[in-house]
Amino acid sequence: MLNQKELSIIKLLFANRHSYTTSQEVASNLYISDRTARKYLHLVGDILEKNGAHLEAKQGQGYRLLITEDQQFQQFYQQEAQDVSLVRDVTTIHESEDRQYFILHRLLFEQNEARVDDLASELFVSRSTISNDIVEIKKMLKSYKLEVKSKSGVGIYIVGDEQNKRHFVMSYFFMNHLHDNLYTFSMYADLLKGISIEEIVIIVLDECRESRLKLSDFIIYNIVLHIGLAIKRLQTGFQIEQSHVTISEKSKEYQTALNIIQRIKTSMGIEFPKEEATYISMHLRNRLSTSKVLKKTDYNESEIKNQLLITLASLDKKTGFQFEQDTSLINGLMMHFTPLLLRLQNGTSIKNPLLDEIKQKYSQLFEMTIQYFSEMPVFEKYQVTEEEWAYVTIHLTAAVERFFNDQKARVLVICATGLGSSQMLKIRLEHEFSSKIVIDSVVGYYELSNQKLDDIDLIISSIALPMDGYNIPVIHVSVFLGEGDIQRINHELSKHKGIQRVNSQTMLLTGESKKQQIALVDQYFAPELFLYLPGKSVKEQVIKELVARVEKIEGSPLSERLMKQLQLRDTYSSVAFSSSLAVPHPIEPVTQNAHVAVAIAPEGIFWDDEHPAVQLVFLSLPDKARQVQIDKINQMFVPILEDKEFGDSLVASQSFDEFMKKFVSYL
Repeated sequence: MLNQKELSIIKLLFANRHSYTTSQEVASNLYISDRTARKYLHLVGDILEKNGAHLEAKQGQGYRLLITEDQQFQQFYQQEAQDVSLVRDVTTIHESEDRQYFILHRLLFEQNEARVDDLASELFVSRSTISNDIVEIKKMLKSYKLEVKSKSGVGIYIVGDEQNKRHFVMSYFFMNHLHDNLYTFSMYADLLKGISIEEIVIIVLDECRESRLKLSDFIIYNIVLHIGLAIKRLQTGFQIEQSHVTISEKSKEYQTALNIIQRIKTSMGIEFPKEEATYISMHLRNRLSTSKVLKKTDYNESEIKNQLLITLASLDKKTGFQFEQDTSLINGLMMHFTPLLLRLQNGTSIKNPLLDEIKQKYSQLFEMTIQYFSEMPVFEKYQVTEEEWAYVTIHLTAAVERFFNDQKARVLVICATGLGSSQMLKIRLEHEFSSKIVIDSVVGYYELSNQKLDDIDLIISSIALPMDGYNIPVIHVSVFLGEGDIQRINHELSKHKGIQRVNSQTMLLTGESKKQQIALVDQYFAPELFLYLPGKSVKEQVIKELVARVEKIEGSPLSERLMKQLQLRDTYSSVAFSSSLAVPHPIEPVTQNAHVAVAIAPEGIFWDDEHPAVQLVFLSLPDKARQVQIDKINQMFVPILEDKEFGDSLVASQSFDEFMKKFVSYL
């Protein structure tokens, strides 16, 4: 017998059996997370196989119900629909969280109050189960100064300041619950510096709720991104061009758009031209706008989506970023194509204030965008500007961010019962390893037996655990996370396949290939600038020797000036970045050419009281003309900090050739 969610999914798939349904659409309809939706889709697929049907999964498009034995399926479907009152109660932790999500959505989006008995009936659980869920909801709302009240004959409702409600809605529904399956704004926040994305989210949410516009979370995110980019254009002096789409000014969507831009004006002091309301209302009624635009093309929506999937598949072969499997990317680009095609049809284009930044930061990705997307038949007859292609690249950068996020190691943190110490460790781990790990949860040792470890890649514990008790690596650390702890964690993470994949693919964002990195190393490292010290030494002696070697290569007296610059830099903060690595460099360039001088001292160099045994020194010298981006070379030193074995192998090098071979192999 099916449970309520399984039956609801089959009903949804049956109603849409002539097209594909994404896991995100299933999640949205059932008020569950995308991860939970995928779990149920897998279960439903097994059930359908035994009852005259098959669940077809297609990358980039979703799931479709295929009926293989019509009579058998119809009998199964009708029987299950009739037996809905007999559904069993499934109470896993995910179910509990999903019920809380459903209840909060009902109270904050659909109506102001709800009866507990009605909720229990709808969710097919007992009244006491709903009461337990409400206890958890109260805990969540408390930090936002919101309360759940109840009134006889009315039911439960949320009371508190409206602004606090908005902040909770934004945090719970958009920043936390949807983090894994919708747009992550970290990439956009970097490009849209100075613009409050959170404030825009609150305004859009508030006005859509007020107008009772039922929009998917995905469309709301697209509207927020559109508004953020529009603000950036206005701030940099670009004009918003007139739209060629006619939308009734009396329509609910247009009036909502006007309210949004008026709120933004009041909140941020941004004066939008009237045309912007038309563009926002196009997003609010996307389906209608799309059909009008597509009438002027030679392709229908399905054909354009097919062209897009072929393009993304080609990009995947080149990059390995799995674009074709990213439904958020596919949906976002399909929505973006509507206004883009409209501008192309009317011979207009919008300026992109982020063009230079995108070309600089994501050069290879930008070039690939033009190369692959220009081959889509729908765009072949148009002259698409770099500004327009840069907007498409923004969607791809967000997809890359999601891909990198999926590759991060999932970590379980185990602490003693003290809440303060567990939070301290969590914060330290997030600060040190935010680009490499996702903390799944923080639990006490007594909770460990109930903790599912299926999706966990690494356990980090502040209390001693038996190392052989799990099939997962365990690292014992101090709550304060010392340098040794960081090195051990980095060493373990370096083995994680996802992290290795991220390291190998980061070049597609920055444009620095391994071949280019090797060329930089070959150009600025030299045998004459390599110093091996078999015994103990001191900082002043080592730097003096390296500077003398640089002076000899430069062919002009510069030792005194360079030493002063290095000493001046040392007064600001230490250039020893770990117990074994130092990277001295001048405040201002002194040399005509860029150089990197290397000193290796296995017995240690006394650098200062805090770093008494530095073993590896890179004297990093930019050129006077600043034509060499020395930062690109300095970035190559980061793995030494993160992987102790790599650092130790470099220290063991006794010759320049041996050192170079090891250094280059890690790039």
